[in-house]
Amino acid sequence: MKARTLILLSLLQCALAHGQWWTGWSRQTQLALCLYLQGDSLLLYSPLQSRDPIPVSEWNLRNDTLRIACASIGFKATLARQDSLWQGTWRQGLLREAITFRPSDTIFQLRRPQTPPYPYRFREETLVADYVDSHGDSIHLEGTLALPQGDGPFPALLLVSGSGQQNRDEELFQHKPFLVLADYLAAHGIATLRYDDRGVGASRGPLEKATTLIFSEDAEAMFGVLLEHRLVDHRWTGIGGHSEGGAIAPLVAARNRGAAFVVMLAGQGERGLEVLAQQNRDLFRARGVSLPLCEVRSRCMRRLLELPAGSDLKAYQAIIQEYTEKLTPAQADSIELKRGMAYTLKQQLEGVWMREFLRIDPADYLPQVTVPLLALQGGKDCQVSAERNLPAIQRLKPDAVCREFPGLNHLFQHCRTGSPDEYIQIEETFAPEAMDAISSFIKSLPR
Repeated sequence: MKARTLILLSLLQCALAHGQWWTGWSRQTQLALCLYLQGDSLLLYSPLQSRDPIPVSEWNLRNDTLRIACASIGFKATLARQDSLWQGTWRQGLLREAITFRPSDTIFQLRRPQTPPYPYRFREETLVADYVDSHGDSIHLEGTLALPQGDGPFPALLLVSGSGQQNRDEELFQHKPFLVLADYLAAHGIATLRYDDRGVGASRGPLEKATTLIFSEDAEAMFGVLLEHRLVDHRWTGIGGHSEGGAIAPLVAARNRGAAFVVMLAGQGERGLEVLAQQNRDLFRARGVSLPLCEVRSRCMRRLLELPAGSDLKAYQAIIQEYTEKLTPAQADSIELKRGMAYTLKQQLEGVWMREFLRIDPADYLPQVTVPLLALQGGKDCQVSAERNLPAIQRLKPDAVCREFPGLNHLFQHCRTGSPDEYIQIEETFAPEAMDAISSFIKSLPR
């Protein structure tokens, strides 16, 4: 044991002499923190926020413990050396979080190798839809039609983004999955239309009353514009979507007979309430929380989700108290059910979008989809469970082509745990095998 300790200290001294980078991740802020140690100097960076180092007011290294303070931002960290890692906690204001720094070759930078360089290998046109939605609001939507090289007409796919307002590339942490998919499909002779959600980019429209059903009206308006394009084969044009968009695509196809096929990417087969209850279990499990505590979180959230709209705060507090009264404060904190969460959860669950999403049931529309349907799911998806939703889709539409990719997450990235905490860290934007499945399905369809 003593010899091993001497070896580790020797390796540490060698690293400090020559300089070494370590990178850690904050789950709460989704930011990278980078340490650079060389001799008697230490640099601390938050490279996703600034190129400049964070001023370090005080630091010391004694034996295998490293302490850092940055007075200007209220940052403090205490880290212990564990083999090649630094592990410990950092604090900043009200934030307190465990963190692990791993060795790296240089300062962290986001790498997105699949993002196609400009000029693209496909042609682009801007398409616009102006219409009045069912609430009587005037909506203006803009999107990009990506056309393969050649004369056409081409098979085409409308891409509908997931929940939350996103631009036409469905951009997240500099990942641009819809742009990457458009590039891939164009290379295989398939056109795509991707558009900015209302309220984002070039698209305009109110969000106060916007729900999944309202967003489906937006998708249908853009689909109509796509069908009219001179280079699009209207007999071979479908609707696809990711996450919430994976629910919208079959919903539109069930009522719009112009759709020739449907592509569901991480789309739901169960009622919204069931999806969220399972999600609350799987997300915390992927973070490393024990299964019994994850089950507590899921059961508690199910009760909260079942509360009638307009329930008062005391009803939320009573349910949380019921499920956490036998937990320690640390246990309750680990599943984000500590004191004070009742108000936050009530605000989240009482929103217009949420109340409708809880009621959405694919059983109401999937059986009405009469065209070919492809459903793809990542086996490590923590947001829409493949284990539960793919079989549900198959039951509701027996002729659907359902495929699970065991190592992929909700964004169809190869991953370690499937947790959303990893999304920003993964360089891959969209697994090639998933994109190939989409291309192969579309090209296999009869015209």
